[in-house]
Amino acid sequence: MDNNAFDFNKFIADSKNTLINPKGYFELMSTSGGIVEPLIKALIYGVLAAIFNLIWFYVLGSVVTLGMFGGAMGLGAFILTIIGALVGLFIGAIIILLLSSICGGNTDFEANLRVSASLMVLMPINSLLNFFAYFGNFAGIIISVAVGVYGLYLLYLALSKTLKGKDQTARIIVYVLIALLVIFQIIGYFGRKTAKNLTNDLSRFEQRYGQNQDKSADYDYYSDEKPEQFPGKALELVKVHLSAGDNLITKEKIDRLVKLTEEFDMFEGDNSEMNELVKEYGYADLTEYTNDYLTLMSGITALSSLMAMEQLINASEMEKQTAEGFMVDEMLKDAAIQSIKSGKLTESDLVVVFKNWDSVKELEDKATTE
Repeated sequence: MDNNAFDFNKFIADSKNTLINPKGYFELMSTSGGIVEPLIKALIYGVLAAIFNLIWFYVLGSVVTLGMFGGAMGLGAFILTIIGALVGLFIGAIIILLLSSICGGNTDFEANLRVSASLMVLMPINSLLNFFAYFGNFAGIIISVAVGVYGLYLLYLALSKTLKGKDQTARIIVYVLIALLVIFQIIGYFGRKTAKNLTNDLSRFEQRYGQNQDKSADYDYYSDEKPEQFPGKALELVKVHLSAGDNLITKEKIDRLVKLTEEFDMFEGDNSEMNELVKEYGYADLTEYTNDYLTLMSGITALSSLMAMEQLINASEMEKQTAEGFMVDEMLKDAAIQSIKSGKLTESDLVVVFKNWDSVKELEDKATTE
């Protein structure tokens, strides 16, 4: 068969089977045949998503949700959505390849690229359902979570069936991703509502008491900038949840993770070669590297939450009362506690993260943007 030929009927059948018979589809999915087919699939999915985005823009008179191009509008968003689909195809393939290597599965780039293209069938569906997100109600978050969970289920099938990874490892990865998806969706939903309510309350307060509008405070508690002092007051509120075990984070470990992760960015190879690379940095295998990485991410998340709590502790009484009314203080505290528990962190671990803030934030940014 000509690798440059694209069978549109097969594309329709594959898209339908991916959605309604995913297990059967991924069990029989071909992992070879050239990159033209996955490129065209991604392009078609991107065009469909762009059309829905454009419709919502003109129907609703506003941007609904355009993913990484959320600030773009109209025809500009149409073009950027298509470009984003093609770029996302290759980024997705790299991420899937890394997950497949962790599962002991196929690390051939073309195989992972074809999986990435198949999973993009949800891209136009997400754009179609963005109508509900526009109104900011809870139905929007339920639909978004449902689509996201189904997408992760498709990822599990692709890892275990198509790429022949270890089923148990693939399940664990997907369970963790589902938990993160739900947590971030809920936090994002209530965070947006809280921010909107805070803004409205502060605006009414300033109008009532004649405060200068230009001096209204910006209550974005989370910041990428390192504060001048360690959040000691906030730590006292969650100290009971700190681990009594050994310290898990050191400056040497942070430096090693930064250097190794930078090499991973430029690395393409099979699982055995990746294991050899981590061994050069003193790790027994990829699993040990991943554990250290997740511990460090727990550390920066916990510290960010503690610093946000510290800002609230030092805020004005009006801001405290408004934030407490919308349970912002409890949300920040819960986020800090959960991060401390998941990473089994000690106070010393948090101090080390604080002292090496820039390096850890750089590592966190890589995990967020790649």
